[in-house]
Amino acid sequence: MTHSLAVDADAVHERIVTGVAALEGVDPTALPPLFGAVDPDALTAIFATTVSGGERTGRISFRYVGHQVTVEFDGSDVPLVTID
Repeated sequence: MTHSLAVDADAVHERIVTGVAALEGVDPTALPPLFGAVDPDALTAIFATTVSGGERTGRISFRYVGHQVTVEFDGSDVPLVTID
């Protein structure tokens, strides 16, 4: 099952945890820390607006609790998180 979320860039790490928890049918606090898969602060920072004000674009994928998580930024203010 694939679960896609459009989220605020500052809360992307929270939405990943809550999205995986929903797919697993567990409380988010029952999951291991996201930090074991990816640094949440780095995930937010990597796609932050540049010093000159330009938007960054790109995609990052990683495994978390047996799910493939992909975060895509296409230059808009809202990243897309896909959890397979």
